[in-house]
Order: sequence, then structure tokens, then C-alpha cells
Amino acid sequence: MLAVTEPGVHVITAMVSTQILKTALLENIFGYYAHLDPSPMLLLQPKEDAAEQFSKERIAPLIRVTPVLRELIGVGKTRASDETLLYKAFPGGFLALAGAGSPDNLARRPIRVLLCDEVDKYPITREGDPIALAEERTASFGANWLSVRACSPTVEDESRIAASYAESDQRRASVCCPHCQHRQFLDFFKHVQWDKEGGTHQTRSARIFCERCGSVWSEGERLRALQTVRWHQTRPFNCCGQRHVPMESYETAWPLQDEESVDEVWRWLVSDRFAVYRAICPDCGAMGVDNEHAGFQASKLYSPWSKDKPADIAKKWMAAKDDEEKLQTWWNTQMGMPYRRHSGKEIQIEALAARCEVWPADVPDAVAVLTVGVDVQDYRIELEIVGWGRNEESWSVAYHVVDGEFSDPKVQIQLDMYLKRLWNRADGRGFEIMAGCIDSGGHHTQAVYDFCKARIGRRIWAIKGESARNGKRSPVWPTARPTSKTKKSYRPVILGVNAAKDTIVSRLRKEKPDKGDVAVAGFMHFPTDRDINYFAQLTAERSVLKTTAGQRYRVWELRPGRANEALDCRVYAYAALCSLLHMGLKLNRRADEVAATVGPPVNVIDEEGNPVAGAGEVPKRRPGPSVTKEASKTKSLASRLA
Repeated sequence: MLAVTEPGVHVITAMVSTQILKTALLENIFGYYAHLDPSPMLLLQPKEDAAEQFSKERIAPLIRVTPVLRELIGVGKTRASDETLLYKAFPGGFLALAGAGSPDNLARRPIRVLLCDEVDKYPITREGDPIALAEERTASFGANWLSVRACSPTVEDESRIAASYAESDQRRASVCCPHCQHRQFLDFFKHVQWDKEGGTHQTRSARIFCERCGSVWSEGERLRALQTVRWHQTRPFNCCGQRHVPMESYETAWPLQDEESVDEVWRWLVSDRFAVYRAICPDCGAMGVDNEHAGFQASKLYSPWSKDKPADIAKKWMAAKDDEEKLQTWWNTQMGMPYRRHSGKEIQIEALAARCEVWPADVPDAVAVLTVGVDVQDYRIELEIVGWGRNEESWSVAYHVVDGEFSDPKVQIQLDMYLKRLWNRADGRGFEIMAGCIDSGGHHTQAVYDFCKARIGRRIWAIKGESARNGKRSPVWPTARPTSKTKKSYRPVILGVNAAKDTIVSRLRKEKPDKGDVAVAGFMHFPTDRDINYFAQLTAERSVLKTTAGQRYRVWELRPGRANEALDCRVYAYAALCSLLHMGLKLNRRADEVAATVGPPVNVIDEEGNPVAGAGEVPKRRPGPSVTKEASKTKSLASRLA
């Protein structure tokens, strides 16, 4: 509420838990402007019925019990013609209420103040986003317009209020510990603890603990701590050639005296009038985050209501933690945070990019087999060469784009030359692509069929993803073996893409232990030439829980606004490896033979550090077969397939 009159603020986003802020915020902003700064205002609800209900249940009682508003917006005869359920007039301005689904309501009149409630329920109109359309009506008010957006979030990447908060200065609230005066940002998983007896969680004992002195807060102390709330800009920013993350900087500095640690990261401006710490650059002292868009986020730990005690939140957590549908409700209503509909730990693309490696040659020493996955787009072809070692540890050897349509013979020649390329290890040993999968599901299906049919002897397969109903998981590579009949009446191979994506995403989460030359089964390696966009594509899909006819199942769903070509290429390259395994390739044996030519092999362990079956020292062998012998073996296998 103080941000409404904070200099420089034009947009306010409140992404908070239920029943602690939103409605009171909108009511009081309306009352303030109607009383002290008369202006034309528009209050949006998802539907017109909801706008009428809000007028009856919230606005009308507010006017009735507030003397100054009752005088301004009374029911006197002189004002009766100006007052309706969806229009409240007062000297110098008005409040119009409308549903967000009608573009006519949004563009009917110029306004200075826009109040948007329950924004995640707004439909997209035929003219675009309703908030953007309504904010266009504030253009005539120059420097003193205001737009307020309030809602509890819903699902990550789909929540309008979460996207708005991400664009803001991302303010979070701190409170002082009643015992040591240390400022901390209340977090349920970090600061709330309870007893456990005989395997039973005693959620009634849940209390807040101070992260510094370890003291337990009583409920009365929690309520008193809420009187010490200060808001801090926490959005990361770049200044003096570096990226600064205010929250990380504070966590590093807080062991100092409290005021000193806060002052190193934020600057308190003016007075309690605005109650916000502005983020500053630790090098030059400049304010690094603009305050034009003030965003606020708060959980139920900041609620003053008796039913929102830590014990109540903990009880709801225990009831919801094993139920996907209840989990979303808990995250949205108790934490005030959007819910990630996929299960498991979130994969951070920055963390993937940070673990990129430098290799001495195109092919690392531990690679035994190369496969390729090819994704066909309308006007380009993207492909990834993947090297595979023991226990399907993988290396992204190359990622290449061929511009042009697949049906163009010149484009096919470029692709074929790339697929025939020899990839060298540091000691000069060459590797050919042993198998590949090319997507045939786009607009160039027949061209892909013809291309692959002519190269069936090289195990270049045309593939399509399965149409898996109800999240069905089929084998990545079908059990039917391609035969000579395939060349005459060619059919694509139907891949179990759901199972393939399950495997790839689970392997992306694997972390390599810091134990020197130690391999992790299934670990995925990437070279330093991969940019952040590559990893964004590799993690572009999420596992979503759906329910049909009472049956729950998971499907892979593309995140809005993301491309997924890199993920598709990796799926197809993995399917190509599965085709070789189906035809009898012994990957670990081949990896041992290849490793024997470049020095002693590494020990292979799983994620817990336990040896994988069959791992360990490999007896010395003679140098591996030459490229010529490899090629002859390939031709022999190709002749059997064709």
C-alpha cells in the first residue's frame, strides 16, 4: 500500500498467498484515490458476474461503513443517476468495474488507475492480453498512472501473475528475530521445524526457528515480528561488469552485525514512508534495480490470522506432499508460489552450462560408439552427434544445423556428407556414425523415407514418435527387427518417445562426483561451445500429470514460448543407440576394447559411489581394430540387415 505513493512506481504486482493482502489492497487503493486524489479508475475481474459480485460484497460495504466515502459516493438523489452496480461516480473521478473478457470494456474510457484482481483467470481476448489493452487507456495521464495486479499464482510458465512478478524488482519481506534482532526472510522449508516421534510427524509442535541464534519463536513472537517487516529488492542485476544477486550477497554477509550486513546489499531510502530497501551495487554503490515495477511476494508465514500458524501450514504440507493435485493447492495458497507441474528436482540450465568441459579432440577417449539424431524442420535440419561409453555415459560430440528444406537434393547431399564424416580421437583413431534416426513427422515425410531407404545399410532410420494414449510408455526401440522387406515397402520406426524423454531428463539430473577420473553411469557430458539456448531447448519440456476417466498419467509437454529441437535430437540419438543394442551391440565390451588402446580405464560408479556391476580393471588388450576393419564390420552387418 505504501508503494502506491512511492516515487517512480507505476506498476505493482502482488503475488501472495490467499486471504492476506489482495482484496484489502484493492479496496484501500480505491478509497485513497476517491478521497484524496480523485481519478478515473477501472477495476477488472475475470468475468462480469465476478465484477458485480465484487461490487456488492466488497465495494458497497466499504462505502457504507467509511464516512468519508459515504459522503462522496452516497445514495442521495443528486447522485442516483451516476451510480450503478458497475459504476461508482464521485467528484473528480469514478470507479468502473468490468469483466476482462470483453475488449469493449477495456477500451471504452481513459483511466488513470487500473486495478486487476485474479489475473491468472483472465481469458485472452480476440485483441490480445486484457491487461495490456487496459493499460493502453492510461496513456493520457503521462507520469502519474498506476497499474496494480493482484492474484495467487497457479502453474509455473502459465501463471500471468508469476510472469509479472518475474518482470518486477522482486521484493521480499524480512523480519527481525525477537531474540537476536537478526533479519531473515521467512521460508517454510528453512525456518519451520517440528518434532517427530515414533515415525509420526507432530505438526502441532511446528515453530519458526531463527537461522542465526537457533531460538524458537512462540506464536506471539511471530506476530510481533510481523511488525518489523521491511521489503527488499531481490532481483539480480548487472553492474560494474559483474552480475549481482542480492539474496546471495546477504546470505554471505549476514554473520556480520545485522545493520552492516543489510547496508552492504541494500540502501534504506527516505523514511518509513515507503518501507523499502533498494538494491545497490557492492562495488560502486549505485542502485542497481529500477523501482518502476514493484513486485511483492509473501507466504502464509506472514499472515496475522490465527488459522495461518506454522503448525497449520505444516499440517497441510504433510497432507499434500504425496498428492500431486493437493501439492499445487498447497504451493499456491500457502506459499504464494507457482507450482512446477513436473515431478522431481528442477533442472537449472545455468548449472548444466557451468559443467561444460574441454576435450582434447572431437571424440573423448571413453567414447565407444557414435550415433546421430536428426530433427527436420520446415526450412532447416538440426542434428546432434552423440558419443556413448560404458553404461551409456554420453558425450555431445557435435551439434550442427543445415539450412534449407529436406526435399532439396542439395540439402540432402550436405546432410549425407556430414553423416559420412570421420570423427577423430586425440590419438588419431577415427569413428564413424554407426546408426542414426531422422524425424519423418513433419512436412517432408516422403523425402525422409526416400533418403533413409537408400541408406538402410548404414542404419539410418526414418522414425516417428508414438501417439501414446494416456501417457503410455512403450520401449524406446520397438521389438520388431527391420528386415529386407522394409526397403520395398518402407515404413518408419515408431519410437517410444515418452520413455526416451524419461531417461534423458533423469540423466540430466545426474551430478558427477568430484573424484578425479570417475565415471557415472548415464552421465551426460557437454563441450564448452554449447550456449545457454542449447540447454534451454534441452530442458524445454516438462512432465505433466493428467487425469482421464479417473486414471492418472504423465505426458511430456512443451513449456510455452520454448523451442525443443535439442531435446528431440538427443531423443533420436538415444533411440539410434537403442537400435544397436537391440541388434546385439555389447556397449560395455566395446567400450573396454576401445579404452584399452588409450591407457588404463576408469572405475565406473553409480550415483551413491558404489561400483557398477562389471566395472573395474580391464585386462590389457592389443590395440583396437583399424578404421578399415571397422568399416568392413559395418558393411558385413549392413549386408545382413539389407
